[in-house]
Amino acid sequence: MEKSRIYNDESGEGQEILRAIRHSRIGICPEAALTFNEDEISWGDFFNGIFLDTLVPHFIHINQLVSQELLKSVIAEDEKFLDHLPEELSDRLSAGSEIVFAAREGARGMRFLLRLQESASKCSFTAAFAVNSSGFNIPLLNGIISYAFMEWMAGKNRRRFPLENISECEKLFVTESQQCSEQIRKVLAKHFSNSQIVA
Repeated sequence: MEKSRIYNDESGEGQEILRAIRHSRIGICPEAALTFNEDEISWGDFFNGIFLDTLVPHFIHINQLVSQELLKSVIAEDEKFLDHLPEELSDRLSAGSEIVFAAREGARGMRFLLRLQESASKCSFTAAFAVNSSGFNIPLLNGIISYAFMEWMAGKNRRRFPLENISECEKLFVTESQQCSEQIRKVLAKHFSNSQIVA
């Protein structure tokens, strides 16, 4: 069985997380909130609620299907995922996927993402970003943390984060989300046996 690469940040300084965020977000900058919106819910409540309970399991499932190149299954599962969300959240995630597709248009190593864009009538940002992370060979844990960063950044008051200060934004996210990695690992443990997780 294929193993998922999941590893800790050995230095404790967030460098692995920052590296994953920087690789996966190249060219991707949502201009509106995705699922998280700080005007509706606090980051802590969002992260410990819908993010860990709904978004992370979907990200993991899509990642598994992508590793098996099951495009039709990715599309079917993502459509079910969007249909079960409140309409406003579903619409925001669907609109957000276009940003991922536009950022990777013509990019090498993104064949599966292109096929997804061409074949899916609608797609969530969650699924598109999972496929994007897979295309960069980013370990699953770090891909999910990168996705958390995108949700966090998109849902924060954007006036605090001008693009020229994006590195400061990343560092603030790492500071505010110190327990993020361990909480996600606990969710991953529910989906993978120890033999499938490479620490």
